Amino acid sequence: MDITDFFQLIPNIAVIGLALIILIAVWMIWRSIAPAAPGISLGYYELLGRYAGQKLIKRIRGTLVDSTALFLNPDIERDFKTLLLEDVEETAKRNPEKQAELNDFKKQLETEESLSSFCRVIATREKIFTKHVLIQWGHVDKPINAYAANDPQSKFTLGFGFLTQGIITGEIYTFPQLWNIYKLGKVHVHLFRPDMPHAENAPAAPPEWLAKIALYIPASVELNELVKSKDEQLKEKDRKLMEMGKELAAAATERDALRKAVQGFTTTGEFPTTLLGKKFDFMDFTTIALPTVFGYLVVEGLGGPPLAGIILGNLLGAYFVFRRK
Repeated sequence: MDITDFFQLIPNIAVIGLALIILIAVWMIWRSIAPAAPGISLGYYELLGRYAGQKLIKRIRGTLVDSTALFLNPDIERDFKTLLLEDVEETAKRNPEKQAELNDFKKQLETEESLSSFCRVIATREKIFTKHVLIQWGHVDKPINAYAANDPQSKFTLGFGFLTQGIITGEIYTFPQLWNIYKLGKVHVHLFRPDMPHAENAPAAPPEWLAKIALYIPASVELNELVKSKDEQLKEKDRKLMEMGKELAAAATERDALRKAVQGFTTTGEFPTTLLGKKFDFMDFTTIALPTVFGYLVVEGLGGPPLAGIILGNLLGAYFVFRRK
């Protein structure tokens, strides 16, 4: 292929590459905002799950999708039940204080023929590529959003538009290993039992774990102040570095002037080797030779005089060598 034809193809190659980059960017954006799994949208909620003997809280925030029909269809329900039993058994071993409760849940799983009336499967996406699967149990007579404290304001999402938002509290048990689900990838799986809503006109005592939040407030404020102080110190450091750069540039200019002065007053005609620049080396030769050959090929391919290409390439290489020095 003639070199001229190659240069004519460059714009087409650039357009194809730009279109490919745009398609990849659109695909990545959609993957980050699309629902975690096919199902019925329940709203945008923050789940506060208590674990470790009701002492710690795990937060999961995102758009909840009821995917019970997907996970509990007759084709994969048996495999789903097998995986669930294995992880429940392992989770019971790691939670001695809740081992009896989890063992009861395991026995119910073994005796139930259909899991549709025993649990619901909720999928959600958190932090773009992190997916969670929540197995709702204990209270499955209603969808999980029926146990939520709803916010009067709606939440706008790119995947579903405006959605109801709120907070759902309950007990959570995280399985020790990730599940690799077909077309969903690796997901974090949790057992989640929502709290029953309190009866109307019956004041409920605040949970014990809520009191721990007040203990973290001073530490959180102190941490914010520390971060702000560190930011100010980093800004001051950047300002000092800029001033140091200006001082170094001024010192370099003064050094060049002194070098010229010493070279003018030397009586031996030789300049000290410590002040001399680098000699012409192999890299300088390569820097001149490559543009010269490239200029020759380009001008010859365009039908021009090769000598002009050699001269232009030689000048360009000499300019590169000058910039290196």
